Amino acid sequence: MVKNAFCCRLPFSSLSLHFRLLCCWLMITLVTFTAAASAQEDARQEAGRDLEGFETYLDGVMTAQFNDWKLAGMTFALVRDGKLALSKGYGLASVESGRPVDPATTLFRPGSVSKLFTWTAVMQLVEQGKIDLDAPVSKYVHQFDLPEAFGAPLTMTHILTHSPGLEDGGLGFLFQDEAGDLVPLEESLAAHIPTQVREPGSYSAYSNWATALAGLVVANVSGMSFEDYVRTNILEPIDMRYASFEEPLPENLAEHMAQGYTSRYGGIVPLGFEFIGNFGPAGSLSASAEAMANFIIAHVNEGAYQETRILEPDTVKLMHSRLFGHDPRVAGMAHGFYEIFLNGERFVGHGGDTIAFHSLLLIHPETGFGFFLSFNTPEGARARAAVAAAIIDWFFPETRGVLPAEPAEVLAGSQERIAKVVGAYRLNRRSFTQLEGVSALAADVTVAPAGDGQITVPSATGGALFNEVEPWVFRQQLRQDKLVFETDDEGNVTHAFIDASPVMVLDKLTFWEMASTHQLIMVLALLAALFVLINAIRNHGKISVGGGAKWARRSLILASASFIAFALGIGFVIAAAQVEQIIFDFPPPGTAVVLALALLGSLFTLGSLAGLIPVWRSGDCNAWQRIRYSYVTGIFMLLVLVLAYWNLLGWNY
Repeated sequence: MVKNAFCCRLPFSSLSLHFRLLCCWLMITLVTFTAAASAQEDARQEAGRDLEGFETYLDGVMTAQFNDWKLAGMTFALVRDGKLALSKGYGLASVESGRPVDPATTLFRPGSVSKLFTWTAVMQLVEQGKIDLDAPVSKYVHQFDLPEAFGAPLTMTHILTHSPGLEDGGLGFLFQDEAGDLVPLEESLAAHIPTQVREPGSYSAYSNWATALAGLVVANVSGMSFEDYVRTNILEPIDMRYASFEEPLPENLAEHMAQGYTSRYGGIVPLGFEFIGNFGPAGSLSASAEAMANFIIAHVNEGAYQETRILEPDTVKLMHSRLFGHDPRVAGMAHGFYEIFLNGERFVGHGGDTIAFHSLLLIHPETGFGFFLSFNTPEGARARAAVAAAIIDWFFPETRGVLPAEPAEVLAGSQERIAKVVGAYRLNRRSFTQLEGVSALAADVTVAPAGDGQITVPSATGGALFNEVEPWVFRQQLRQDKLVFETDDEGNVTHAFIDASPVMVLDKLTFWEMASTHQLIMVLALLAALFVLINAIRNHGKISVGGGAKWARRSLILASASFIAFALGIGFVIAAAQVEQIIFDFPPPGTAVVLALALLGSLFTLGSLAGLIPVWRSGDCNAWQRIRYSYVTGIFMLLVLVLAYWNLLGWNY
């Protein structure tokens, strides 16, 4: 059944810069749902039989989403009992032309859902004995050397579970806005090898680079380009005619591509085609909803689509099985798929985000159920979670709205555990050595004590309250989301595991690592710099010091001027930059000059540090002047350390 339900309305308002960056950098973390206990199989199947009722229900859900958010279009396909049960288009593929969404032929960008095709290709080659999941990946890659900072080689198992220990990154090179900027996969990977910052196999931290590396392995082992391999061995065999990893799109498909939109000027404006081909295996697929349904059908039918088999049944079962997890009480990683627990059921799937498109593929292998949906506007990232939860509520309704009882009493020792839990945390999916890592300066998560046996964690609507339900395990009140805290041998908390996000963890921070500490140092240093400059202007020609103290004072004034100019420059660059410019062309214009100011300020600070002894020895300086000079020099030195921590000293991009 193929329909287009309704169109969108104008005008539209824009998203904030901060939210837009999170959508593009923290790809799948916006897809969160509530979960509950399991119930009777027959009740679920009876509810799922009423497809006509579901279609009306889905129309109502989508009407609400179009009312709540600024959406252009959405495409949807539902698989039930291993067959396409429903496909629908909502809104417009192109607002400008009025072209409606056709779920059979309109291509959307699934983003990181593309990775499931890469993993399927990998497992095909595993079946053929050409790839060993536990062998060093370097066995299959000859074009460049792979990171091995901890003395342990990367394996395909590490890549499948996003646990190769690599830092993340992508600004300025993951997305391109011109086809002329595309380069061969091996060249792109070699130019952007990330630093290995943790032992492989220890913790998951989402990595587009590593997934693209798996695509290069597919190409090297098969002797075909990645795009040709996937087309020949996956897309064509399962009749995905309206799907391609190629960029630019082939002419016969380009006319069917949905227009992507970005938020600006209080509305939405068209965004050019997002070229991801430099890291194509991580996200360059374009596909219609019905084409994606064929992929789902193959996976829920033990690797077969109609009479064609792309994987053996045992391989499919293995792909859907849990391979890695941080804790058995939170969702983990399957072989490329990740686990999602909803309404008491275990699903596997993957979310995907580009700048304009926001997608989700979810399957329930045991019942042959699955769906794919995608939006072509930024606020689709918000609508996606609500629509997916509504779909699951319809087909798996037994525990909808049923929540487990809250703890009857506070657990013994809870107060002591909470004292260790509280503090600041930071997602481990970030850049540790490059300039773009500075985005984490405003992204710490603060866990604070609440009532007895309770903690609060920031959320989109304020502070979310969590109750301790077993030692070190906290469940959100009136929800199913859980946080599980890991401790070291001495009982100190080191990490927090997020039930809804198995592809990354929260690192607990020391006082000196906390963003709030660094922000305080920055504020105090800038205030001190401002004081030095005002004092220098007011007392110009009035203060007479000689020898080394004279040069020390000049160094302090020059350091102050450099840091003030650096702060003003950063503000100007941020204010002038557009989100798309940062993503496509990072760093923004003027960044190099601004970073030079930070470096100058640091060099003059070292001069001020060298001037401490002359200042304290000088008879021209009184005690108060010496103390002020020492304080400003000290806070400037702390600022230099903070700038170095956030890769702001030098041109780290």
